[in-house]
Amino acid sequence: MTSAGIGPGYRVAGRYRLLSRLGGGGMGAVWLATDERLGREVAVKQVVLPPGVEPAVAAEHRARTMREGRIAARVSHPHAISVYDVAEDGGQPWLVMEHLPSRSLADVLSADGVLPVQQVAQIGAQLADALVATHAAGIVHRDVKPGNVLVGQGARLEGLVKITDFGISHAQGDVRLTQTGMLTGTPAFLSPEVARGQEPGPAGDVFSLGATLYTCLEGDPPFGSSGNSLEMLHRAAAGDVRPPQRSGALTATIERMLGTDPAARPTMAQVRDELAGLAAGRGGDVTAVLTARTPLQTVPAPPRAPTRTDLPAPPRRTAVAPAPAPRRSHGGLVAAGLVLVLLLVAGGVFLVTRPDDASTTTADPTTSAPATSAAQPVAPTEDPTTEAAPTTEATTEPTEDVVTAAEVATAIQGYYALLPGDPQTAYGLTGPTLQEASSRGDYTSFWNRFDDVVLGPVSATDGSLEATGQVTFVEDGEEQVEQHRFVLVEGADGALLMDVDVIA
Repeated sequence: MTSAGIGPGYRVAGRYRLLSRLGGGGMGAVWLATDERLGREVAVKQVVLPPGVEPAVAAEHRARTMREGRIAARVSHPHAISVYDVAEDGGQPWLVMEHLPSRSLADVLSADGVLPVQQVAQIGAQLADALVATHAAGIVHRDVKPGNVLVGQGARLEGLVKITDFGISHAQGDVRLTQTGMLTGTPAFLSPEVARGQEPGPAGDVFSLGATLYTCLEGDPPFGSSGNSLEMLHRAAAGDVRPPQRSGALTATIERMLGTDPAARPTMAQVRDELAGLAAGRGGDVTAVLTARTPLQTVPAPPRAPTRTDLPAPPRRTAVAPAPAPRRSHGGLVAAGLVLVLLLVAGGVFLVTRPDDASTTTADPTTSAPATSAAQPVAPTEDPTTEAAPTTEATTEPTEDVVTAAEVATAIQGYYALLPGDPQTAYGLTGPTLQEASSRGDYTSFWNRFDDVVLGPVSATDGSLEATGQVTFVEDGEEQVEQHRFVLVEGADGALLMDVDVIA
């Protein structure tokens, strides 16, 4: 049967009246329809084969589609589109599925931009949980990609993530070069073994999910983009994955999912558990991650290979040879920092009530020179040979080591590496001034507002616990760039703690 007579008003199997076309491609169209027996809206997909297929192959394909459709109908998962029925009409199978008013991730990435690390971890955990259920039912999806991930729209459905199109629109083992979705005509999300012609298995779904999450973070699939299907197939078969640049805390998990050897990849259950743990953060509720809604908060895709620090592993404190000058007492710095915070007590320090006024966000990104600030005594300039006044007691401890600029920068980078994903741990790296001004609960609530926080280059000087740096905050899809002034103090164990963090 051809699709010549199919359109709005057509009744599939005498029961499902077509309303409007939702989408589709060479393998069949998807329609919004009404189930006239149950009085509900459904999505129905006509499954067709390309012209010229041998009759025996076509018959086998129809039988397999009917069989796997009935298996898929037994799977019920909150993050998987349900298959209600497999109807036969005019000798062709039609899949009757749950209708979710939504956009696909492919549409979101194309129109709006990439997603923050924490949201990608949550989406990935939910999709992996759904795929664990489908694998347990004996179904291999075979076509996991952004175009087959739906994100609900509307008051009751906003942010509801579901995977659809359970690979039953093509014969098992058929490597299609005309996949629909984000990159039409390319095998951009195929695992290497499937690209080489092997039968798809659960490990192939793990790879494809990893490629999908990679694309959500990087803006391009792991094999890159090309209009040449054969070139892309060659890249996929070779496992020629480009290292991720913006995956932050997800890097290790995604790289293992994208491993060339399917036996070395994690299982889908392991992927779910790792991603849920990363999304929840230390001490967070993993179960809540698997049931939460994900209202998408995209950010424009930055250029390739940017200098970002979104959730990397905290850097180690490096041993740097001290400068010959003696270390100053830190009392002056702490006192100056405390005075600054007390002056702001009406509104709290930055971390409690950071100004939202646009006038605070226009610091020139190039002005990252070290702050000379009121936190350090200013030496007289009339006669550089004049001895210091007797009141300069900050230079009376020549036996102490000198704090280096590298140590200060490393401490600030390690602190910001935890944010916004792990504010509980970050709070433990704050000093008494900040903790006095902001309780742990207020601190955590503040950082939970943001989708991402990116620390730029830090400018510090040897012998000073002050530094400056550019910080980019991403909130509700909007980027806000600020120039910050940091003051550190030494903790009881000698570690450097963030004591003051304010807009410069």
